[in-house]
Amino acid sequence: MKPVDIAHSTSRNELQVTWDDGRVSTFSSAYLRSWCPCASCQGHGNEVNYLAAPADTSIAGLFEIGAYALGIRFCDGHDDGIYTWEWLWKISPEAPPAGPKRGRFEGGVYIPPSA
Repeated sequence: MKPVDIAHSTSRNELQVTWDDGRVSTFSSAYLRSWCPCASCQGHGNEVNYLAAPADTSIAGLFEIGAYALGIRFCDGHDDGIYTWEWLWKISPEAPPAGPKRGRFEGGVYIPPSA
């Protein structure tokens, strides 16, 4: 999946991604910060965990990283995460299993919080 449009709404505090198949994913800023994939947040292992960010987290800036990812600068100054198109799709509510993800990804496979 690749995005064809990315829109940041400061009034709604969210990022909306339109994918090449027409699906639209809406991410709250806090949800994106909670899934930051950087080594500072996640370490250097094969697991990425949902780390709940404060609800009032906002996006201070966006920047492209090549043709494969989005950089996000959050209100807390953090901007180390590289949100590849693949990663944004994996954490999107539209990706299987449907709905917000709150558990962890291990080896790229989603594991719900109760598992």
